[in-house]
Amino acid sequence: MRYIDPENLNTPRAYFTEFDRVTFSQVAWTKDDIEAIKLNLERKIKLLSCIKGKVIVATSHLFESELAHEFIKENPIVLEEGIIVPALNSQHKDFSTFLTYKRQKSKEQKDYVGHDKDQINSLLNNSVDAVVRWDSQETSSWLKQRLLRDMEDDRSVLRFNLSGTPLSLISETSSRIGELESPSRNELYEIAKEPGNKILWTRLSDYVDFVYYLAGANAVNSEGILPQENLIDFSISDLARGKTTLSDYEIFYRIFLNIIKEKTQKIFPLEILDALTFDDIIELRKNLLHSDFVEKYNLLMQNTKQRIEITDTEQLILTAEELAQFEYELHSIFTETIVKEIQLMKKKDFQKRGTKVLKDASSLIPFYGTAKTISQLTVSVLSFSGFNKQVKQTEQKIVRDLGQLQKLVDRSSLDKKPLLIKFLSEIAKKYSSKLI
Repeated sequence: MRYIDPENLNTPRAYFTEFDRVTFSQVAWTKDDIEAIKLNLERKIKLLSCIKGKVIVATSHLFESELAHEFIKENPIVLEEGIIVPALNSQHKDFSTFLTYKRQKSKEQKDYVGHDKDQINSLLNNSVDAVVRWDSQETSSWLKQRLLRDMEDDRSVLRFNLSGTPLSLISETSSRIGELESPSRNELYEIAKEPGNKILWTRLSDYVDFVYYLAGANAVNSEGILPQENLIDFSISDLARGKTTLSDYEIFYRIFLNIIKEKTQKIFPLEILDALTFDDIIELRKNLLHSDFVEKYNLLMQNTKQRIEITDTEQLILTAEELAQFEYELHSIFTETIVKEIQLMKKKDFQKRGTKVLKDASSLIPFYGTAKTISQLTVSVLSFSGFNKQVKQTEQKIVRDLGQLQKLVDRSSLDKKPLLIKFLSEIAKKYSSKLI
């Protein structure tokens, strides 16, 4: 087993929490609901496989969630190829010692009973060659301090959602949380429920989950699914009374692909990911274009964050106003980049076609003497053909156009490479081949 220190993670990576059993155990789902959830989870993993380098998942989620069991049993390739990398508590040597501890000493003993847990243990041991280490004590401490800070800050997203709740009740609840040494989610749920205030109970419990996920992402030095992780039913609609839930999934489909469609008239159907198998995804990831695409896509996200003033010094939780500004800037920066890529591709296409024509014309060199430059050759051909009036004008235009092209085609800069459109083109080819 290879152990990765979170500080040594240097590729774009997302901390994925949607396998969390707690999220799904609070509702009685129908069979159709479960199938829809499974499809949605698979789409998200496929998408993150394309736009991130690694997808970090808590080991406890892989063991406890029936949805995770089904997914990794059906798609062990995501573990074998290192797309999903488990995050393992640093006090455990491997998955077997983790399982033994959970069965013998943890508060969650009942969740680790059964032969299916042994099967998952075997699958993980056979398919995973590296894990990300994290410290449970530091994570628990961060969770507590972050929650207390947001309880006390009247500008926080939490306090925004608790507007109308008596300040004395908020203060009393905050004091109770402060008394806990290493709070668990269940303990925090009980504190939220105890006063009998429904708004406090539901909103604070949702926020506990929200900050719990943030704490996990922070522990493994990874981003969540955006600065505002809407990994549970805690959407921007609730926070900003808007009309959207801002997540990587929504950004890719509703912002990124819509801009591509608007600017190129290329339509990418929502089921595009459904048609691709994980073998297809692996092939796309192995494409040399992938690493550059991932770097550029995530660079645009970072640049968007830098364009707005964020109150939170850690830049982890945005206010409602900051979220709205983030989405606006994201639209803007994606549009700018895609328009530039289209212009660059047109110029490169012109350059490519122009070069082809001139290469074809090179067969005429024996008749017109040895031209030292492309422009000299072209002008020689024109002059010989009797177009003397156009010679001077053409020579000037060629020199000017080639000079401009040389400045525009800068291969050292990610911002000047048409990676976004090219990568989507690769996905589209895969999708088209499936339809055929």
